[in-house]
This record gives sequence, structure tokens and C-alpha cells, in this order.
Amino acid sequence: MWGLDRILVTGGSGFIGSFLVERLVKEGHTVRIFDNNFRGRLDYLSSVTGKVEFFKGDITDLKAVTKAMKGIDTVYHLAAINGTEYFYSIPDRVVSVNTKGTINMVDSLAGSDAKKFVFFSSSEVYGKPEHYPTKEEHKLVVEDSRNPRFTYSGSKIIGEIYTHAFCKKLGIDYSIVRPHNFYGPRMGYEHVIPQFIRRVLKKEKFTVQGDGSQTRSFCYITDAVDALYEMGKRKTSGEIFNVGNDKEEYSVLELITIIEKVMGVKINPSFVPLPEGGTLRRQPDISKARRLLDFDPKVTLEEGVRLTYKWYKEDFGANKK
Repeated sequence: MWGLDRILVTGGSGFIGSFLVERLVKEGHTVRIFDNNFRGRLDYLSSVTGKVEFFKGDITDLKAVTKAMKGIDTVYHLAAINGTEYFYSIPDRVVSVNTKGTINMVDSLAGSDAKKFVFFSSSEVYGKPEHYPTKEEHKLVVEDSRNPRFTYSGSKIIGEIYTHAFCKKLGIDYSIVRPHNFYGPRMGYEHVIPQFIRRVLKKEKFTVQGDGSQTRSFCYITDAVDALYEMGKRKTSGEIFNVGNDKEEYSVLELITIIEKVMGVKINPSFVPLPEGGTLRRQPDISKARRLLDFDPKVTLEEGVRLTYKWYKEDFGANKK
């Protein structure tokens, strides 16, 4: 399907977006990025300087979105405010930007040349899953609308519903991705692995939320991009895909042991209460992605943490994070 190779990536200067852009450029596609750099950084795109078109703008601005869509065949909509600390510190912006932004993106499809739309949702839409590994058919849950934690998952559920309704109406091939704990270089400092690395580098008090027994199935960014690339390449209209790593599931304490080994340190964590709303386990069923996208994650957590630490050590020294 890659005859349609004029590609727009919203959030393209962010963590996942920048890796996806690099892959698209490497494969020979014409790429336009739309981002306001709220969490992204232009230096993340240094390897593709002069090879991509950059539109600076806000996805809540319909005129800017419509302009960015001109002449585009395929859209990857990644732009959103995420990061758990933002759910609690700026919940109004999280729900506003994520909801309005997705509505604008989908509405702008009507007057565009786009034939393919990939919406970036979240594993957070499952709430606290009842079944593991969790399949795409699992019910979507917002436990308590008063809890700011759910501004993010709620906005993603709305985005999925809007994408289904309007892409079907417009006859546009579309897919929805639910990422599960992607990690790697450039992901900011609002997520568990870079937070832990920074605490060691800064020699800060090392706190852990809960008792450390909660588990996640971490997926290294280059593995994740393999699935995203294939999602745009293939005709998979209306499909929802879990993307993650079903081969490894680690507790927070086991993650700390790996970080100790990689960084050559001994960590003595202290424990603080776990915020209400988070799940104690996250493990995706990726059998659909295996079947339809030939997806097969390969990078082990230790290898991925080693690569991540190398980048963060250099970034920490350069930017005094």
C-alpha cells in the first residue's frame, strides 16, 4: 500500500514520533511533521535534518491542522499529552488537547487526499484488566471520572470512538494502535525507566510507588516502530492492535535489578503509596499484530535498558536534567 507515500506524522518530534520518522525516511518516504514541541525536541530529528518538512503548530488549531494535511496520503496521529505526572498536574490540558486534537485530525480528513489514518491510542483504555494477556476485545474502562488519572485514558477512548465513526463514514482505511510500555532514548523524564536512571545519576532519594511487585511488559522503541510501520503499509481497515512485548514481564523490583546491573550501582529504594487508579499488571496479547503485521519483538529488557541508559547518560550530562 506504500504507493501512497506522502506521510504526515503528528507528534513527530517526540519520542515515538521521531523514531517512526527516521524509519519512514530510511525507507524512502516523503515525510511531514506536525508538532508544537511541547515534549518533543528538534535535536531528536538531527539524523533527518533537511530530509523532512516541519510544520510547527498545535493540534487544537483546526486551521493549522488543515494546512498540514494538504497533499498528504497517510496520517500517523501520535500527538497528545501523555506521561503520568501530567495526568495529575495538568489534567485539563490533557483531556482538552487530546480530545480536540483528535477531533480536528479526523475532521480534516474529509477535505484531504488522505487514504490511510493510524490513530495512536493507549493501553490505559483497559483500566485494570480482568484478563491476561489482554486482548483487544477487552472492555474499555474509566473507573472514576473524578480521578485526574483517567483524563488520558478517557481522551483516548473518545478518540477511538471518533476514529471508528468518521473514518468508516469517509471510507478511509484506518487502524488503531494500543501501545504497551514503549521505552527507549528520547522518551523524556516522565516515565519509569528514565525516572529511575535520572535518580541514580542525580544521586537522589530512590522512591518506588507501591511495593514494587507491580509488573509491566516493556517494549523497546525500535521493535514498536516495526509494528507501526507495517500498520501504515498494510490494508487493515478498522483493526485495533495491541503493540508490546509478550515475551517478557518484569516487576518494578526486577527492573531495578536490571538497572543496577547496567549502571553498576546498588539501589536502596524507599516505598511510597501507589496513586489510586493505576493497574498492578499490564501484559498484552499481541497475536493479532503477529498475524496481520508479522510483528515479533526482539530486544530484551536488559539490552534495551543498556541502550536507553547510554543515551540518557549523554543527555543528562549535556542538558543537566
